[in-house]
Parts: sequence; structure tokens; C-alpha cells
Amino acid sequence: MSASHRYRPHPPRTAGRPDPLVGEPSRSRRPARRSVAALALGVCLVALGADADGPYGRLVTEIRIQGNESVSESRIRAKLLTRTGRPLDPDTVESDFRSLKNTQWFSHVRATFLEDADRGGIILLYKVEEMPVLDAVEFRGRWAISQKNLEEATGLKAGARADGIRAQSAVAQIRRLYEEKGYLQAEVRLLEGAKAGDTRVVFEIFEGPKFKVGAVDFEGNTVFSDATLKTKIQSKPPILGFLGPGYNAEGPEEDARRIVEAYQAIGYFECQCTPVTRHGGRVGDLRLSFVISEGPEYTVRDIRFEGQEMITEQELREGLVLHSGQPFRDNLRQRDMLTLTERYTAIGCIDVDILPEPRFTDTPGVVDLVYNINEGDRYLLGAINIKGNERTRAKVILRELAAAGLLPGEPLDGRRMESAQKRLANLNFFVTDPQQGEPIKMAITNRRGPDTPYGEVALPDLNEIVRQARFQTPDEPLELAQVQPAAADAPVPLVHYQPARDDSVRRAQFEEVDDLGPPGGVPDLPPIPPIDIEPLAPGDGPAAVAPFGSGGAFEPSPDALPPIDVPPLVEPLPPGLGGRPMPPQADGAPIGTFPSTPGMNFSDVGPDRQEPFPNRSFADIATQAEPRGSGRSFADLDVEVQEAPTGRILLGFGATSFGGLSGNFIVHERNFDLFNVPRSFRELLNGQAFRGAGQEFRLELSPGTQINRAVVSFREPDLFNQRIGLNTSGYAFSRFYPDFFEQRAGGRFALGKQFGTQTYADFAVRAENVNVSGFQTPAPAEFYAVSGNTFLTTLRPSLHFDNRNDPFLPSNGSYLEFAYEQGFGTFTFPKFTVEGRQHFTVWQRPDMTGKHILSMRGFFGISGPDTPLYERFYAGDFRSLRGFAYRGVGPYVLGQNVGGTMSLLGSIEYQFPLTANDQFQMVVFSDTGTVENGYSITDYRVSVGTGLRVTLPALGPLPLAFDIAFPVVKGPDDRERIFTFFIGAFY
Repeated sequence: MSASHRYRPHPPRTAGRPDPLVGEPSRSRRPARRSVAALALGVCLVALGADADGPYGRLVTEIRIQGNESVSESRIRAKLLTRTGRPLDPDTVESDFRSLKNTQWFSHVRATFLEDADRGGIILLYKVEEMPVLDAVEFRGRWAISQKNLEEATGLKAGARADGIRAQSAVAQIRRLYEEKGYLQAEVRLLEGAKAGDTRVVFEIFEGPKFKVGAVDFEGNTVFSDATLKTKIQSKPPILGFLGPGYNAEGPEEDARRIVEAYQAIGYFECQCTPVTRHGGRVGDLRLSFVISEGPEYTVRDIRFEGQEMITEQELREGLVLHSGQPFRDNLRQRDMLTLTERYTAIGCIDVDILPEPRFTDTPGVVDLVYNINEGDRYLLGAINIKGNERTRAKVILRELAAAGLLPGEPLDGRRMESAQKRLANLNFFVTDPQQGEPIKMAITNRRGPDTPYGEVALPDLNEIVRQARFQTPDEPLELAQVQPAAADAPVPLVHYQPARDDSVRRAQFEEVDDLGPPGGVPDLPPIPPIDIEPLAPGDGPAAVAPFGSGGAFEPSPDALPPIDVPPLVEPLPPGLGGRPMPPQADGAPIGTFPSTPGMNFSDVGPDRQEPFPNRSFADIATQAEPRGSGRSFADLDVEVQEAPTGRILLGFGATSFGGLSGNFIVHERNFDLFNVPRSFRELLNGQAFRGAGQEFRLELSPGTQINRAVVSFREPDLFNQRIGLNTSGYAFSRFYPDFFEQRAGGRFALGKQFGTQTYADFAVRAENVNVSGFQTPAPAEFYAVSGNTFLTTLRPSLHFDNRNDPFLPSNGSYLEFAYEQGFGTFTFPKFTVEGRQHFTVWQRPDMTGKHILSMRGFFGISGPDTPLYERFYAGDFRSLRGFAYRGVGPYVLGQNVGGTMSLLGSIEYQFPLTANDQFQMVVFSDTGTVENGYSITDYRVSVGTGLRVTLPALGPLPLAFDIAFPVVKGPDDRERIFTFFIGAFY
């Protein structure tokens, strides 16, 4: 018997939802028609006897497809969720109905059913009516836009399903596409394809001329130059007259808004800008003018605060850079906003909301600046939860958080969170680009009151642990015996869950607290008195599976289960009061504080590592003076990361005026783990082996015309969890110098530690075999002394100070280095060097671009008279004495440079932009100095010159440097070089 089911008494459906077994109602159906349909449905109910059972809930014995011609039945079935052998579900049928309609294969879809008396169920029947297939799609008159782009924009191409509605809507899509390309007068008509059943679509296009911006000018501007304003807008003439986008009708209004924002940012609140478009001398050319009314420059009369309670107004005013009587500057206001926010986040007000409001006064050109402050609650950091670190160890992430000041018990500071996120991003271990995955996320969770600093304590089921150890079922009885709790000062293992190397398995392993956090310990959940058991097997594996009877618990027989008593949960006590022990103190660190921790790179200090913070423990917090307001609450921090590729194989080349051409082959792993040896060939192939500890491994081969180098290096940034950096390297090096050929092979070992935020120290040991040959004879005695193979070992302690605002392109700050090196081996000699750099910003635009930078550099070095030829001082070329050849300055004997035992160099350089976007900059400089084979100055050199700096974003932050210098004062044998260049230069 066949029946078309139109009634479903259960479950009740929402009004307006179509019954899939009836089919989708037409979109044009009116309410009156719906009433008629409802009346007909009632008649059907009477005719069917209102079968209360219906098809829903009954067993589906078969699914049939009818009406398909070009679409295979298998493709249709792949879209269905309904399965045979299961009860028929209304929501599943409706989902199948929508899925088939969304394929756009069919114009009509209908679901019915047949009774299957033989098998005691129903046969579900889907009747479909295919949409016709397009035979051809034609765009007549198309020239400026390719056929492929039009097909992708409209979704219409030969072989696709014909759809009259889509063909009609494509007219507007094509017109919009032409307008974006600058064809403002384009017209589009649909000639064929609008009717149902049409298998051919034809568009007729009249493109018209392409409009482009022929020229841009500004009227009424006095504060900003035309060149500066052109950097604020997007509407620009094409390069060389034809390279670039066309005119966008919405572009001028958007550019006018940008210009007004630039003026308002420096206090011109009444600025108005009107774009005016005129036709140029040629067809399609447009002349774009921005008419600017700058208005008065507003000054600040008074600065007030509203809503503050926890911090006094006097404390808030300290350190502000925008004061009463000064012109209003948005960049200064932003700096003050940051200062005020830091004041609040320093005490844990992570939800502080500061809204600056310029209030106009009765006096023209004068405003009052009011900061409306919503302080919120104050929070301390509770637990740190790390997620997504499939390869990287948790302690690598925790040490970066600790270096930024994020430690449990510290105020939950948004500034520190931002610094920690930047430090994690600088590791290059995790995804930071949203197009490549999920960037690093930090979320504040589990906010709670001051009485629960550790959050909720989860006690593991010890009964289940023992049952698993004996492979018992939950139904077997378990007798428990008394076990004495561990002493308060006994070491407590922490169960730490981390992803296993196999992504399909997540294991729990016992790790010591020191392996997870920084020295001093990260406060964790209250310690649970341990049962004296050992893991079933060392290393990875389910930590909860422990062999019963470990540690001598078998008495008398391992088959007998001695009774065990579950010890009660011990409430945590304050640190140092009989509970958890106080964190270990560093030398000279006051009680209750952590020592300062170094940054990511222990041999380099830059602005990204200048994050001072007061590290304190839980014990120290209780003794602090409480700010006014409510008590402190606690919140946890969730850190979610996604592992990024950390290994690279690079091929490249470089060129310098003193080093010639060179090629590079580099194998570099930034997240190396020396002790994570592969346990299977699969781990070696999928990248799990030798990764995760935050170490660095680098293999470099660099052949060249002047220099050949092979280096393998290893770096451990956190040796023994003591914030000490370890660097080791082995290398082979050869170089053609102007007067001889040198080969070196050896190794270097260095330890470094940072003190505070701007000072760090290194201690390096170097051992090398040096071979010197290829010099002309007769030669000076210094050449014969080092001829052949000699052995060299040096010890070099150094101290560095760095507070520059940028390690690559500094505009403010200074750098200072002191180093002493003692050489042993074939030659015994001392060497002392000191180097300093100072940078000043002399002038900048109101928007803080276009900086004029004055830089000064000085170097002084002195060594013993027995210093070998290859360890002496030389000068000349880039970063030394420009205007002279590489190693062209020094004492000469028999026409050959023997190097000096004393060097004194100085340089002053002034840099300023040539273009409004600061991409091209010019420098003028003067280099001075000397290299002497003694300890007095006999020949002092001076050169002057100019140069060009080109910054290309594709090449990174370092600019291309091209300099021309002329020696003004020189020595009798000095070698000159007027032009020098360096790719990837910084001063």
C-alpha cells in the first residue's frame, strides 16, 4: 500500500516549519493559501483516520531515490543522514531535505514513504527534480575583466546548474565588479537565462572608459605638507600612468575622513575636509582635490579625573605628558591613557575602563580633558593553565610568563599579559598569524573571591588508583589500611597532564615542580599527602596505573591486599607557616621576592625584554599596604597556543662591499630538545623528536668569494632552571684578507645571565687552531710569527648595558659594552675593549613620524704587544671608517697592514627622511679614528660622507645601506674606498 503522509502528531512542530514529508512550501505562498492548505490537511487527517502512529519513530527498511538523471544516486545518498535499520526521525529528515536543496542540484525535493509490510517498517522515498545544466555562459563585450573572474564572481559557468534568479542577480554583481576596477559607466544587461529551463546565459556588457586618478592636490593645508597628507590617503595616481587600481567612487570620502582624523589627533577638532572631483584633460582622468578647513588648534585648560577611588588624583597625575596649557595631542593623550591604565593594572584592576573626554569650554580653542574611570575589582593571579602545547614543554611557556611578571600571587596585570604574549610570540614556537591558525590567546577565567586563592581542589580517587593497579573491577571489595601522611617539608610530586607525543593519546606523568615553573616554584593546588607508591614504569605512561606493593608494601605476599586508609585532605597553610615551604631565595634577593629573570635571548637585550616588574610571593602580598577599595579577588589565566613549524631549511645569498658574494644553506630549529630522542621512526618523521625544550640548534654552510664558513651551534636559554643562557658552537672558517689568507677551526662555549632589565653579563671560552698563509715575501715579522698552524685559547668576560627603544633601528637610548679577553696558547696576550652608542630624536612630525635621529658611536680597544696578527685591531669600510677600504687603516710595514695594538674610533651620524612614508632616508656622517701599533696617536683619520637608507617591508626591519665617503685626513699608506654598501644594515 502506498501513502503520502501529511500528518505527524508527534512531536509537535513549530508554526511555519515545513513538514519534510510534504515538501518545502513555495516562498510565494500567501497566508490565505496557508489557511487553505491547513484545511486540506484536516480533510486528509479525517481521510487517513488520523493515524496517531505515523511514519515517525517507525523502522526505516529502505531508502529510495527517484527522478535523478545526471546526479548519481551515490552522491545523493552521501548527503543523507537517515539510515536504514533506524527509527525515522523528523529532525533528521528535515536536515536531509535542507541538505539536498542546498546542493542546488534540484529545483524540487519531496519526501514520501511506502509501507513495507513484509519487513515491518517503511520505505523512505525521495523524489527529486533536477535543475537543468548550463550549456554555455557568454559575456559579450567583456575585455577589461577576464572570463574566469566573471565566472567566479557570479558562479555561472558551463556545466553548472541553471538558475534564473542567480542569473538576474549576477547583473548587479558584474556591474559592481566593474565599478571596483574604475569603470564607473559600465552597463550590464541579461539577454538570456532569466527563464526557468534556460540552459544558456548571455550577458551584454558595455564597459566604457576606465576612470583613474590623474592628480591629487590639497587646498587650505598649513599644518601638514602635501607629501605628508598623501601618506594618509588611498586614492593615488597609477604608477607610470597605468600601474595601479582604478578610481573607486567611495575612495575620496574615506580619504577625507582619514585626513580629518589626522588633524583631530593633533588638536584641530573643527577640521573639515571636502573632496572635489574634476575631469582631467583626457578621457577617464580625474583630478581629485581635498579642500581643507583646518580650524583653530585647541589647547588643554585643565585635566580632571572622575570615578577614581583606589588611587589618589595626585598619584594619577604623576608621569603624565599632556599638561594644562599645552596644545592637545592625541598621541600624548594615548601615552597618558597607557600610563593611567598601567597604574591600575599594577594593583590588579584588569577590568579598568578609562574613557578620555574632551569637553569644550566657552573659550574658543580651549578644552578640558576629563578621564572617566571605571576601576572594577582587583585580582591576583591564581593558577596558570596551558593548553595546546603538543610539543613544547610547559616550563618553556611558564618561564616566559614569569619573565613578564605573571606569577601566581602577583597582581593580574594586563600590561604583563601583553608583555608575556609578546615574549611567547617572539619565541616563534607558536602560530601568530590568523591566516595560519589560531594565534596565542590569553583568557582570564574562574574569577573568585579572596578566600579561595587556589580555586576548587579536586581530590583524585585513590580507590580507583589501587583498583587499576591490581586490575580489579569496580565491584570487587577494597580494604584500606592506615598510611601515615608525609611530613610537611617532604617533597611532593605534582601530577601534571601534558599532551603525549602521540596526538591520539594524552598521558599523565609525574614531574617535579622545578621542571614546570621558574626557580622559586609556581604555587599549585594544595599538596595531597602522597601514598608511598611508585609509577608502574618510568617515563611516559598513565601515572595513575601504579603497581601495588611498590616500596616494600608486600608483606608477606604480593597476592595479599593489605588494608589502606585514605588520609584526610590537608588544608593548605600559608607559605612558611608549616605548610608549603618558602620559595628558595636568590643571593641578595629580599625575603619573599623572586630574583629578576632574563628574557628570551640571554646574549641580547632589546626593548621587547625591558619589562620591569616587582616579583613577589604569596607571603609578601599579605604584608603589602592595601590600596583603598574592596579586597583582592583571584582569577586564573588560560594560555592557549597552537604549535607552529619551528624548523627551517633556508637557501639564500648575501653581498657586502667588504665580504663579496656569499651563499647560505641553513638548517635551523628554534624549539630544539637535545634529550627528546625518538622512540620510533614515526616520531622522527612527524617532527615530534628533538623538539619541545625551547633550545636552539643551527647548522650553517656559507661558501663565498671571500669568506667560507661552516658553523654548528646549540643554545640552551634556561640552564638548570637558573635563568642562565648556554651557547656552544663549533666552526670552520676561511677568509681572504687583503694581505694574507686565514683559516680557523675551533669552538666556543659561553654562559650569560641578565641582571635587572637592562644589564647582562657573558663569560665565553674560545679554543681555535689558526692557519695563516698566502702572504707576500718579504713580509713583516708579525706575518712570519703566525705562519702555519698556531693554537689559541681565550677567556672573555663582558658586561652589557642596553636601554635602546629598538635593537635594529633605535631612535632613543644607549648601549654600552665592556669586555676583557685573555689569550693563551701559542701567544699570551690581554685585550680590553669598550664600545658605546647613543641615539637622540632631534625632531619629529606631530604624529610622531618623520624622525630626525642623531647617533654617536665610540670604540676604544687596547691589547698587549704579543697579540698575534689575526687578533689585532683593524679599521676601514662600513661600521668602521667609511671612505677607507676594508682593513685599509692601520700601521703598514713593507706595504702590508700588520694591525694595531690600540684602536680609537668615533662616528657621528644624522638621519632624516626623504619621503613622507619614511621608507627612504638620508644620512650625513663623519667618521674619525686611528689604529696604532703602539699606545700613542701618530696618524688620525677623518672622513665625511652621505648615504641612503632604504627600508623594504619584504626584507624585514633592517634597511639597505649605500654610503659615499671621502677621506679628509688619512695616513700615508691607507687604502681608500669611496662607495660602500651593506644589505641588512643597522647602525
